[in-house]
Amino acid sequence: MKRSSVLLAVCAIKLGALAQPVLTQATNSPAPSHDYTINYGPYVQPGLPGAAQTWNLSALATDSSIQVTTVAPFTTPNGAQFPTATVAEMSDLVTQYYRVAADGIHFAGSDDGTSVIVHAPQGKFLAFPCTFGTSWNSPQNAAFTVEGMSVTRTGTFSGHADGYGTLVMPGATIPNVLRVHWTHTLQDATSFFTISYIYDSYAFFVAGQSHPIAELVTASTDFGNGAVLNQFSRWSGDISTAIDTPQEKPIGVFPNPASDEVTITLPNGSGTPSAVTVTDMTGRTVSYELLSGTNTNTARIDVSSLFSGQYHLTVTTTDGRRHTTSLIVR
Repeated sequence: MKRSSVLLAVCAIKLGALAQPVLTQATNSPAPSHDYTINYGPYVQPGLPGAAQTWNLSALATDSSIQVTTVAPFTTPNGAQFPTATVAEMSDLVTQYYRVAADGIHFAGSDDGTSVIVHAPQGKFLAFPCTFGTSWNSPQNAAFTVEGMSVTRTGTFSGHADGYGTLVMPGATIPNVLRVHWTHTLQDATSFFTISYIYDSYAFFVAGQSHPIAELVTASTDFGNGAVLNQFSRWSGDISTAIDTPQEKPIGVFPNPASDEVTITLPNGSGTPSAVTVTDMTGRTVSYELLSGTNTNTARIDVSSLFSGQYHLTVTTTDGRRHTTSLIVR
């Protein structure tokens, strides 16, 4: 009997050490007046779901970064169009609006400088409380215009907290991490065509930080001729236990802003370009071009079919390396 009592006590201690993280409105709500950095880089494998996992993301590498600032919505140029939003996240690329409520964080919409997209209903970005096993599913619809063309958006935002454990970042190990598997499906319909998107990602959260430590993204875009995949990672460079990785030399894009054709130049020693991918600010692929017959560090692509706005341009070299920079289309 004493032996059984000792074994039960040991089991209780172990279970306590592996307590499940819980994200709540008090610990994980975004609020104005916060600055942080998001690093972008090549995709790494997300690891397995389940309890007491160790996810190894030590291979994360930075190829570009953006600075994000959270502000009160009314301080933004188009904040009045998001009357229910409680916080806005601003960067040089896009402003995104969120509504924080007792049941979670809702995505109210976005403004990229060319299109203001107001969601009604608003997809749920994160549920409160959220712990291992929490799931949710919510519609996210909108009607907006792009270059004078009317667009009707329908979609679903789904989330499932599929694991918890320890996250290994470059040079740091972070305990008590909750992983959320997001699936975001959208269709943008116009009178001429329909574009389908699937945004599948794994996000890693800790209590006390509203934005994910890291997110591993697979984005699929289908213009009706088959899906084009784009995979990448992004992560915060500002958590106290994380270490930023060195930045690669930037690639050149001229002209930028552009309206017709751009010339891309890789730094010396960076390899020969083999493909160019252009993605919008949500990670959706809007252009993909294979290059042939290139034996220099330069390439040219046509951007005349893209809507005005800001994009990420990624060059993949013949040896598999990736280089990313920002592109503005007018």
